[in-house]
Order: sequence, then C-alpha cells, then structure tokens
Amino acid sequence: MNIAAYTLGIPKIDSLLDLSNAINLSEYTLQRILNSVDDQYYLIKIPKKDNSFREVYSPSPALKAIQKWILENILQPIAVDPSATAFQKGVTIRNNVELHIDNQFLLCMDIKDFFPSIKKNRVYQLFRSVGYDEHISLVFSRFCTYKEFLPQGAVTSPSISNIISIKLDRRLNGYCSLRNIVYSRYADDFTFSSNNTDKLRKSINILKAIIEDEGYTLNTSKTRLLIPGNKRKVTGLIISDSKSISIGRKQRRILRAKIHHSIFKMEKNTDSWRLFNKHINGWLSFLKGIDYESYISLLKYRENLKQKKKEQEDIISVF
Repeated sequence: MNIAAYTLGIPKIDSLLDLSNAINLSEYTLQRILNSVDDQYYLIKIPKKDNSFREVYSPSPALKAIQKWILENILQPIAVDPSATAFQKGVTIRNNVELHIDNQFLLCMDIKDFFPSIKKNRVYQLFRSVGYDEHISLVFSRFCTYKEFLPQGAVTSPSISNIISIKLDRRLNGYCSLRNIVYSRYADDFTFSSNNTDKLRKSINILKAIIEDEGYTLNTSKTRLLIPGNKRKVTGLIISDSKSISIGRKQRRILRAKIHHSIFKMEKNTDSWRLFNKHINGWLSFLKGIDYESYISLLKYRENLKQKKKEQEDIISVF
C-alpha cells in the first residue's frame, strides 16, 4: 500500500529523542512505556446481545497522550477512501445510510473481529509507507497495538483501520462502480445497494472473496440481502418506504421505557440514577443529529413525565 502521495505535513521523526521533543515527554518515559505497552491497557468487557462480550482496551493517560499525538500529526492528514464513512470528521452514521436511500435492494455484510484482525505488521507497514525508517515504524506500531493486534479502545485504532483498508475500499468501489452498485463501509459494516437485485445476488461471492483476500473474515451469519417488504435496517438505522431515516419504533419504545423508569422507578440523585441518565442523555445527543423527529418527541415525553411526577408529589405533600 503506497499512501505517501496522500500525506501532508507528516513530521520528520528519526529517533526516540526526536519524538520526545515533539510530544514533550521525556525519552525515559517514552522508553518505559514502549517496554511495557501491553501493561498500559485496562480491559473493559461490554456485554453484547448474543451474551458474548466486546473487549475494549482503555490506554493509560500517558499512552493515550502519545497515541493522540500520532493521530493528530501522522494519521489524520492521510486521506482515506470516500466510501469509508466511520471515524470521519463531519460525517455521521446517517450520512452512511443516505448514500443508499434511493436504492430498493440492500446487501449488508459484517467483518468478524475487525480491529483484532489488523495485526502489528500491517500497522508497521503503514508507518513505513509514509516514509519512516524501520526503527521508528516499529516504535509507532508498538505504541498503537496491544499483543500484536489493533485494540478497540486505542485512540489511534479507528484511523489506522480506515487507512489500512484504503486498498480494500478501492477494490470494492472499483468492482461496484462498473455495475451501478453503491458501496459504503462504516467501520466493520459493509453496505451495497442497487435497484437490480440480480446484480447484488451475483456479486456476493466476489465481494466476499475481495474482503477475505484483504485479510478479513466475514461474519456470514450477518450477511443479509434486503428486498422491498423487509425492514431496511442499515448500520442500526431504519429506511422507511417514504425514504425517511430513523432509529425505528422498537428503539424508540426502549428509550421511552428507560426514560419512564428513570423518573418513576429510580431514587433521584443516586449514583445509579446519574449513570442511567447519562446513558439516556447520550442517546438523546446521538439522536439530535441522526433522527431529529425522535429526538424532539422523546424530549417532550420526558418533560411531560417530569411534570406528571411533580404533580403527584405535590398532591402527596398536601396530605
């Protein structure tokens, strides 16, 4: 992968001392962290719907600072393929779905263990491809990986995954553009759409072969061909028959139930209440830019419940 032509302003780093001066951390500190990178992460296990766990590796503050410098100064200036819609400034999951809104038929695919599939050698080759020597490329790849793979949770992992997937995105785009198929990738979620279902059906094996040739494994249980009459769900959002985009009625009901629970079933101002409301507010913040109609509806619902709760408390206080 030769991406040097797409880089601008990549800093010149020839030694750990150069990196120390650039990051403003002592050479001793950098060397200490470099020698103990795998011990610099805290593992967080997040439950998934299938009762398994998503493993997220949270870096230490010092390692996170190093990764942030690498991200801002080396990785972000590298342009990725336009079909990669995740982790891009000013691009949301809604933008990814909008690319497919005019097509009737959707083919959705998913990579198994996306970040862990990217090994340290590929990260090393990335830094070599932008002009760093063997030693510094090895240093950068060590700071950005955990036990020889790209960890979900590292500041640099999303950007690295997009850059390493440039060739993949271009191969898929090249194949699809010749067949009037629209292609986009949101992290590990692939979406292909067309108004010709036969084109999508006939392309499945070739698309699978391209993805696997680039070092990834498809989660075949999540491969779905959606036709009119099916629920058209793309990266968690629903495309209606009228071409509107929303989180869907099921997710709205879940959020309404959570709001009701927080107001009527939980003791206010406790740690668990604060954490639960932080979760709800996170969803509302997400909805504001994704599904504004649901956002306004849920805000009104919460305010109405708060007013109802206050009225009940006022009646009780009288007695």
